Amino acid sequence: MDQLAQQRLQLETALRQALTSDGLHLVYQPQIDLRTNGLVGVEALARWEHPSLGTIAPAQFIALAEECGLINYLSQWVLCEACEQLARWRRSGIRVPSISVNLSPINFHNFNLAALIARQLQRCGLQPADLCVEVTEGVFLCSSPTTEQTLQDLHTLGVRLAIDDFGAGYSSLGYLRRLPISELKLDQSFVEELEHDATCRALSEAVIGIGKGLSLRVVAEGIEHAAQRDILQARGYDVGQGQLFSSPMPARVFGQWFVGWQR
Repeated sequence: MDQLAQQRLQLETALRQALTSDGLHLVYQPQIDLRTNGLVGVEALARWEHPSLGTIAPAQFIALAEECGLINYLSQWVLCEACEQLARWRRSGIRVPSISVNLSPINFHNFNLAALIARQLQRCGLQPADLCVEVTEGVFLCSSPTTEQTLQDLHTLGVRLAIDDFGAGYSSLGYLRRLPISELKLDQSFVEELEHDATCRALSEAVIGIGKGLSLRVVAEGIEHAAQRDILQARGYDVGQGQLFSSPMPARVFGQWFVGWQR
């Protein structure tokens, strides 16, 4: 137990240092229109390569940040980096339609979240519609008035809200009726078995039915094979994301990818 405690303290200290010394970086994964092959957006994902500890998985360091009170600092860093990168791309002629960032349910306990996001967008010369905030279904497990008010404030601002990993967690449909969600992201666990599992195909069809019925954009995550893309497209999915199109890339590599993809 003492050894585990020491390891956790070491990792926490390293994370604090990483947040103040550019030890983290973002990678970017494109979201593609399945009908036209055009770029519809980019998701920004945090990565951490420690010089002595090696690669720290996002699930590990994000959970640690939530536990030790660093998640607001981490999320603010991701938001700033992503917005600044979108602005840089556009200044250089790379027309990325929008960027998505992932926030923790804990971030929504902050009444000032919408104001912080508005200031960052203004600093970068971006519009609220240029940003999509992704949250997991866990944010709806808490019936906190602060959380619901923050979601409403973001909607009023004009920022789009997406439910990440839809179908793999809480999955109460009630929140889709009462909260201002504009996008669902089909969990990749359903996509993985599309070719061989009739249940996954039925569930994917149910999700797209919900999305279309509520006028929501539905994004399929984790597309690795053309056959998966074809099945999803046949069921009405408009947007896909995954290794079939590209793995997450550093910003400079994304610029090269974009030029090739446009050709």
